[in-house]
Amino acid sequence: MSNKGTSRIKGDNPDLQKLEELLRQAAGMPADSQVFKLAQTLEGLPDLPDRFNAAFLEHGWIYVEFACGYEAAARALTMKLEGAEQRLIDEYLTAHLLAVEPIKWQALKLLGGGMAEPRYPVRAEFVERVFQAYDTGDHMIVVPLILMLVDGFGVSETGTKSMFADIEDLDHLFQSLESVAGHPTALRSLLEKLRKGQRGYSEAPLTMPLRNGILHGTRLNYAYPAVSAKSLNLLAAVVEWARDIAPEPKDEASNRAWNAKFLAANLARLDPDSPEKALTLFQAALDTRRFTDVVALIDYHPVLTLLSEKIGEWQELEVEKVRIERTSEWEIFGNAQENEQNARCQVSVTISIPDGSEIAFEKRLFARRPAQLAEAGLPSVWQIELGVLGAIRHQLRQHLDSS
Repeated sequence: MSNKGTSRIKGDNPDLQKLEELLRQAAGMPADSQVFKLAQTLEGLPDLPDRFNAAFLEHGWIYVEFACGYEAAARALTMKLEGAEQRLIDEYLTAHLLAVEPIKWQALKLLGGGMAEPRYPVRAEFVERVFQAYDTGDHMIVVPLILMLVDGFGVSETGTKSMFADIEDLDHLFQSLESVAGHPTALRSLLEKLRKGQRGYSEAPLTMPLRNGILHGTRLNYAYPAVSAKSLNLLAAVVEWARDIAPEPKDEASNRAWNAKFLAANLARLDPDSPEKALTLFQAALDTRRFTDVVALIDYHPVLTLLSEKIGEWQELEVEKVRIERTSEWEIFGNAQENEQNARCQVSVTISIPDGSEIAFEKRLFARRPAQLAEAGLPSVWQIELGVLGAIRHQLRQHLDSS
């Protein structure tokens, strides 16, 4: 059963509890100290999500920690206290509440399964399209696409259930007390509000992205900036919920174990202890079409990436041969004692394709000794940048388009 009726975000969230205690301590400092002055400016922050949600959830807004500005949320509460019309508050929040770029990149990472090479490329393309439309004010496109993304992502995360239609069956997923947007009083309540059914067809203007009416085509007068912004607020809340509390996919543990064994064995055997050795080994793996080595030598995230799928992607690449030749010295940034080092050089790349032609281009190649390897308990070695596959694919697409 949900405890949303008695629970509060401030009382449940450990970070907000710590902040409240720090502010309490700072309030006892001298009034002219910087600590005291800073505490004064942050005085209302610990309970801001609760106050904001209590005031505006019924209008389609909730506070999302990574995406909502503290000052904008506080100003909206002041406007309400001063008796401002909700229409004016909506206009203000539409213009000032949301940090659009962080929402975009977090959505690409979570909904698409990655940014450079997404696990779900079609869904990632939809995310890109949402933000293109949002930037240009194409609200007719933004709203239904976000509702579709939220519905589809929810099914992916839960297995078979819709976050809108089956919310009662998913009650256990909204019981984490540590997430701000994912708290029982937040996203779950917003989803209930936005799934409210409407009978018949109506062209009355909407003020919220009501899922059923919009996606079923009975409430189509939704293309307004505030409805679009509330949709983006919903997407941000789903992203924060997923990041903080969504259950691991059932095969995630086995994927992580497979990745760890795969990388530990291959990186220890290859031992790419310098950028040059990483490039030499990478070229040898391309020459022999040993794609397990290719994948081990690229800086995919060692935990989050499905490395077994990446091996298949390289196997399916329609090229006869790829040749990478360094044309400048390596520049190395950082030292061996640091958690991470980076390096770069210029290379020439030649791609031989099955029709007998060749594609040649110049590229700045990066290599890394990534911190994620050590953090995952794996050998701290050098790997080639992830973007090399993207560069090859781009050149192949250009060649096909021009032929």
